[in-house]
Amino acid sequence: MKIKKALFILSCLVLVSSCEKYNRSKSEAYFEGIDLDFVILEKKPLNHGREVNLKIKNNKNNTIEIYCEENTLFAWHYKDFEIGDTIVKKQNEDFFTIHKKDTTLYFKFGYKK
Repeated sequence: MKIKKALFILSCLVLVSSCEKYNRSKSEAYFEGIDLDFVILEKKPLNHGREVNLKIKNNKNNTIEIYCEENTLFAWHYKDFEIGDTIVKKQNEDFFTIHKKDTTLYFKFGYKK
């Protein structure tokens, strides 16, 4: 019984130590650099519960594209995205907006103080 308990504790320690540590400054730099302006044409279900997968019309260059991003803050608000919505995130801003037919939703990333 003691061996099973020791193996369980050891495996938990290995699992926890192998996880990538959160790097706040790297995350801030990534989200600060995002510059988006697109209309959602097709919304696919979240893949693995965290991968955003959209067919979009990019308003910056007027092209149809696939927007796919994993482990993003957009996944937290994916339920708010609907076909026809315009998503805008400007570079160096810590928020993005969802422009709907009759309202605009504002979501702050929260990395700036």
